[in-house]
Amino acid sequence: MEENKISAENGKRVYTRQQKRLVFYVLMFALPILQFVLFYLYVNFDSFVIAFQKKTPILGSITNGYEVVATGENFIKAWKFFFSEECGKMIWNSIQLLFCQIVIVTPLALLFSYYIAKEKPGSGFFRIMLYLPQVISVVVLGLLFQYVVGTVYPKAMEQYFDKEVIGLLLPSSSYEQNFTTALIFTLWFSFGTNVLIYTGAMSGIDQSIVESAQLDGVNSFQEFIFIYVPLIFSTVTTFVITGLAGIFNNQMNLHIFFGNADGNVDVFGYYFYRITAMNIASGGNASGNLMNLNTLAALGLIATAILIPLTLLTRKLLNKYGPSVE
Repeated sequence: MEENKISAENGKRVYTRQQKRLVFYVLMFALPILQFVLFYLYVNFDSFVIAFQKKTPILGSITNGYEVVATGENFIKAWKFFFSEECGKMIWNSIQLLFCQIVIVTPLALLFSYYIAKEKPGSGFFRIMLYLPQVISVVVLGLLFQYVVGTVYPKAMEQYFDKEVIGLLLPSSSYEQNFTTALIFTLWFSFGTNVLIYTGAMSGIDQSIVESAQLDGVNSFQEFIFIYVPLIFSTVTTFVITGLAGIFNNQMNLHIFFGNADGNVDVFGYYFYRITAMNIASGGNASGNLMNLNTLAALGLIATAILIPLTLLTRKLLNKYGPSVE
């Protein structure tokens, strides 16, 4: 083709439209693919490998070196820990978080989204206020929240009741108080994201369907239950599945409030971070009852093996028994 030949006038190659498109696609997808390979595939492959490894000291080594050997001992330790009282408490905390997200946040987010999508009075204000937490960093909001519940709240209560009140989210506070307060913050922060996504999905509903139902005499409640929810149920299913799949990764923003010092309110995601940080601080030489990185990686693989069939089963049940568009 003439387009592929070198131009006699300027000595430059003329590329076809398909070639230019190919170059554009390569440049656009090169960075995301590189990030996926480095920060997902490599990290997860490395975690898989170290789960089957064990470091043993080299006897007589002047430099205190270690030898890496293959072993399945990490899985035995991780499996025993999975049935320990400490892990049982973490599982219960993670289940409470997932339950509140599905049973409390999801219905409320759907109702608020329906209210905003119908452009009821104040819907624009609610849209902006719910969007603000997504603009401001969660760290900033967390520190502000911690100041309010840890300093402002007890001072206000002391003036009102004339007695000493312990602030929330403090190491001296009880487990129930700390966990409930952190849970409220996490649910509040995730609420805006749910509303924004559901509102966007509802705005894409064909209004001719809604108008036809209104002519048949449906009220607002029936319109919400039998039209809006079924038509965006695929979006709801996505949130439920991702919430379930991430139950062992969700840190519940606990690092903002406690750093890596308090294991009283552990959930799985926070525990993984806290123990990893302690291992790194000790140079990878875990001592005492501290779980090493190899056993921690094995625990992560066990959690993944449990979640995969559970997630697939949940998706199948939601698709089969969820509200139908028909």
